[in-house]
Amino acid sequence: MTVFITALKRILIQPVNWAFILLFPTVFAVLIATASFNGIVDGDAAAVTLYFGVVDQDGSALSHRLTEQLRVRFDVLELEEPDISATLTEQEVPWILLIRPGYERDILEGREPVLEGYSLTISDVSALGSVTARNITRALLLLGTNQEAALRAWEEASAVEVTTAELGSDWGLISFWFGFFGFVAVFTAYFIIKTLTDEKRGGMPDRLGVLPQSPRLYLVQGTLSAFAATEITVLLLMAVLQTIYGSIPNALPLFGLLSVYNLFAVGMVLAVIYVAKDMGAASVTMTMLSTVMAMLGGLFWPLDFVPPFMRRLAWFSPGYWLTEGLANMEEITLTGYGLPMLFLTGFALVTLLLGGWKRIQALEE
Repeated sequence: MTVFITALKRILIQPVNWAFILLFPTVFAVLIATASFNGIVDGDAAAVTLYFGVVDQDGSALSHRLTEQLRVRFDVLELEEPDISATLTEQEVPWILLIRPGYERDILEGREPVLEGYSLTISDVSALGSVTARNITRALLLLGTNQEAALRAWEEASAVEVTTAELGSDWGLISFWFGFFGFVAVFTAYFIIKTLTDEKRGGMPDRLGVLPQSPRLYLVQGTLSAFAATEITVLLLMAVLQTIYGSIPNALPLFGLLSVYNLFAVGMVLAVIYVAKDMGAASVTMTMLSTVMAMLGGLFWPLDFVPPFMRRLAWFSPGYWLTEGLANMEEITLTGYGLPMLFLTGFALVTLLLGGWKRIQALEE
């Protein structure tokens, strides 16, 4: 364990590493402490007023029904498509729903229509608009069966209550904020691992010459030290939730999900650094990869806003499985939690094996 302890000390004495370790927990604490999370919740709470925009290009009875159900609790501004940009820029409404032609046809043919939402910033309000519109649309799909149970589901889904939510009553919106951890975690891992691979200050090859350990054992202990350092961020995030809300839904599974994603982040950075020609190339490659994966996986915006083919591509992004696991954290199930954990574990193992194999190969040469 000598290498592990020494490497961990090297990581923690660097101020830049602490800046990234503390970055997301600090931002997250400020956001959830000051923001009012608005959602579709049950129970008594202080009602709030929200303004949404709707562009109805379908002009059908069902698209009109969707608009009217949004109007039950929200102030809805009906617009035309050319007005979207100006309306958002002038901050008249925070989120605009675009109903494309074919909305009613898709529902009558048993398909869930694709809904498009526009917002200048991703927030709890834009997430609320997306969730509400999608739930009402799914209720309309059920209505087409003309079954008594489907009618009851429609009545329940259309009775939208907009309130100030608690953690336990609307974890979905808070988990959306949590998803940004998936993007920041990669950069945290990068700066931590860069500390261990900076050979100007006595890197791994020099240390191997004086340590009675194999390259594999040294690499394993170095990787574990990097992973341990990234786990400080996870522990701080859990502490923020516990401090502000007093409870965390399924705390242990949540910790496990974030930890496995952290392990993937460490493995990805190792693979990029050890495959790239130099640290400059590694930095550029890692930034591009992490940004594409975050965009593809829905870390920056809900995947309801993207075309169907991009939603299928999202399966190949670890960020997608992180957001899926977070969204299903309130009720642990095999598909809602187990499947994301399985895929994230697979991504972590593949990247760790690739990065480790390339590094050991270089050292043995």
